Amino acid sequence: MHQYLLPSIFNCPKNRYSHSFTQLATQLNLKLRLNLITTGSLLLLMLAGIGLSFNNARMNTLAEIASAEKSTLALFDSWLIGALPSNASEANANKINLGTFKLQQLSHMRHLKIELVDNSNRLLDSNQLASTDKLSNPAPAWFVRMLNHTMPQWQPKIRGLSYNSQPLAKLIITPDPSYEYAEIWKQMTDLLVLLALFFICVNLMIAWAIAQALKPTSSILAALDNIEKGDLDVRLPTFQLPELARIGQKFNHMIATLQKSILQNHTLTQQLIHLQEIERKSLARDLHDEFGQCLTAIQTDASVILKHARKKYPELHASASAITQLSRHLMDLVSGLLQKLRPSVLDELGLALALRDLVETAQLRFGNIAFTLNLDKAADLGKEILDETKSLVTYRLVQECLTNIARHAEATTVEIDVCAQAKNNKAGIAVKVSDNGKGFDASKTESANFLGFGLLGMRERVEGLGGDFTIDSSAKNGTKISAWIPLKAPN
Repeated sequence: MHQYLLPSIFNCPKNRYSHSFTQLATQLNLKLRLNLITTGSLLLLMLAGIGLSFNNARMNTLAEIASAEKSTLALFDSWLIGALPSNASEANANKINLGTFKLQQLSHMRHLKIELVDNSNRLLDSNQLASTDKLSNPAPAWFVRMLNHTMPQWQPKIRGLSYNSQPLAKLIITPDPSYEYAEIWKQMTDLLVLLALFFICVNLMIAWAIAQALKPTSSILAALDNIEKGDLDVRLPTFQLPELARIGQKFNHMIATLQKSILQNHTLTQQLIHLQEIERKSLARDLHDEFGQCLTAIQTDASVILKHARKKYPELHASASAITQLSRHLMDLVSGLLQKLRPSVLDELGLALALRDLVETAQLRFGNIAFTLNLDKAADLGKEILDETKSLVTYRLVQECLTNIARHAEATTVEIDVCAQAKNNKAGIAVKVSDNGKGFDASKTESANFLGFGLLGMRERVEGLGGDFTIDSSAKNGTKISAWIPLKAPN
């Protein structure tokens, strides 16, 4: 039955004991685990040492009592040979002086009670008659019981004294391990005190050694935190331990390689963005110069045909009117494409007016949303400080945010802030676009399903310029997109 019951207990996922133990184990850090392991190991060693000492003391007690018994019997036998009469004519029990064997001389054998009694069991002599000393440090009762439990049952040894088959007296040797137990108890307590001091000192030394050995982990964790925040200039110091020194070298090499790769990616991104803007500028120029002029000519010719068709060719009036409307629609489409490809107002009037024009256009297109634009003098910086690329990135960022808000946010208010802001002792321009829309899970902002490829591209553009790009959003609490773009240092 037990072989089926035990697995069910340990494998049950709802077992609160195993769950609590697992949860506790996961919460213990490495330093505490190592300290617990060393403490447990020392405790096991101490218990083993105590057990070994206890067993040695027990064996020594048995051996000493047995040796004392043999010595006493040997002394008694020697005395007996000299005390008995040498010939048969003197063989009279009354002439045997039993008092010549002084048991008081054996009073030093305190772990033996030696008694000499006659045939009437009357005590003639004992090694403990004059002993009135009491144990100064007797062993506790529980310790005595434990020792007695591990010892053989103490039995007195009796040596009879007779002559010519006539019993004269008896020598009774009774083991009395009280003094031995007291000595064992004193030895054990002294050993326990010594082991306790040893345990405390060794634990403190090991804890200090572990703390020193794991001290570099705080530097590693701090470096990882800085990397998580985007600081790739962090480096680990040279550690003294060979293992940690190799980890530090590999870590620094990895970060240097990562930093170089990111810089290369940023450089490549900027090159791609530059080529993209050149292509857009060329395409916008071609649309404006070629396609736009052709549409203008078609519009003009259609207007002339429509004017003459009203009077002379009524049957052509409908076709001419359709051509006029279609050409006007195409001109509006081309104008919108030109605005997306290359906002001419940005090149002609600067960032501030371009942003105002962008917000006003959005307000006209999306009348159910209230747009607010807050600008300070940072938005009016000229091209000598805010170059074309950074002005265009700022404009594109606001443009992409407004487009996403209109499509997905279901917001009623949108606030755009563009202001000067220094960061890390570097001048820059900060852009914040916030709305009161439905928002989304900020923990999934790296997914294109939430950001869209437009904002992902904006992140690449901003970070490629050495700036920062963050998104703060949660369900039903709106979205706030913040970007910081470093400015070009003034001449």
